[in-house]
Amino acid sequence: MKGKKDEIQRHVMTGIAYMIPVVVAGGLLCALAKALGGYDIGNAVVAGDTPFSNLNPFTWSGFWWGVNQLGTYAMDFAVAVMTAGVAYSISGRPGIMPGLIIGYCSSQSKAGFLGGLLMAFIIGYFINWMKKWKMPKWCEGLMPVMLIPLLSTFVCGMIFLCVFSIPLAFIMTRFQEWIITLNGGAKGIIGGVIGFCMGFDLGGPVNKTASMAANALLADQIMGPAAAKIIGGMTPPIGAFIATIIAKKKFNRVQLDAAKAAFPMGLCFITEGVLPFAAADPIRFIPASVIGSAAAGAIAVGFGCECPAAAGGIFVVPMMTNPGVFIIALIIGSVLTGVIYAVIKKPLEEQKTVIEDDEDFDIDIEFS
Repeated sequence: MKGKKDEIQRHVMTGIAYMIPVVVAGGLLCALAKALGGYDIGNAVVAGDTPFSNLNPFTWSGFWWGVNQLGTYAMDFAVAVMTAGVAYSISGRPGIMPGLIIGYCSSQSKAGFLGGLLMAFIIGYFINWMKKWKMPKWCEGLMPVMLIPLLSTFVCGMIFLCVFSIPLAFIMTRFQEWIITLNGGAKGIIGGVIGFCMGFDLGGPVNKTASMAANALLADQIMGPAAAKIIGGMTPPIGAFIATIIAKKKFNRVQLDAAKAAFPMGLCFITEGVLPFAAADPIRFIPASVIGSAAAGAIAVGFGCECPAAAGGIFVVPMMTNPGVFIIALIIGSVLTGVIYAVIKKPLEEQKTVIEDDEDFDIDIEFS
């Protein structure tokens, strides 16, 4: 049992090792673009036939819009890279292609990193099962280049779309409607609920549902939930950074470096900066995350903080009602997350996190 647990952890850590550079590069590009181009830089270029149709990169806003777009695309692929990395660790190179495709579907359908992680194991073990098939001699050469990529993507993709995606969409729609109904009650309650959701799956379905509920209320000029949405998304990455300061010896070098990048991402409302911690240790990090985000959201909205913008992080604080309350709530929530995670995280020597040295992604092709 212990050996199986260590094996699962090894697969997850391999995927995270591949994902971290994507998250760090993408997040910092977005943060840089927002810092120099403005919090709403993503809207600086009007959409054309393609996202780049009306782009003039030789203007200030056009240049930083392009940088933001590069970062956004990188963040879109973060879950896909993690899914491919885990599937690769389980089944070898045949797991890369279906992992990328289905992981990207997970990201775009808002199933998030939890959906991508689950599908990675389904893909990996399905491919390992396919490798045991007894095929005719003439068909063996087709297995790695056609049959395994085709069938694994088709079967595992349909499992995701039919078993997970449709029920998830139905549940999240009803969940969003329930969150909106909370607006008639105490402000601190809806602030706490939205904050809790933002810190729960960190870009996944619960997070996105709460975000859409806040956006819907913002469209009706109800601006408190937008403040809870922003502060709930900022708290987890900042909290992870604080945890590495409090309990530095509980984190390896890669995690410490990821935390340094997570801090500016958190300030810019890029919650995905915390994915390396949440994916590696969800049982401990997610409770710390939701407690801090819920507390921050409840304090901010309960004491009258309102935000007229749907995003922007620290750059939209001057536009808020009661910005000082927002800053105090952000500090309280972030410290709460950091302290809880630092206390409950296992010491480094007990984690046994093994990252494979996987010969990179070199592919040997022979022509005869």
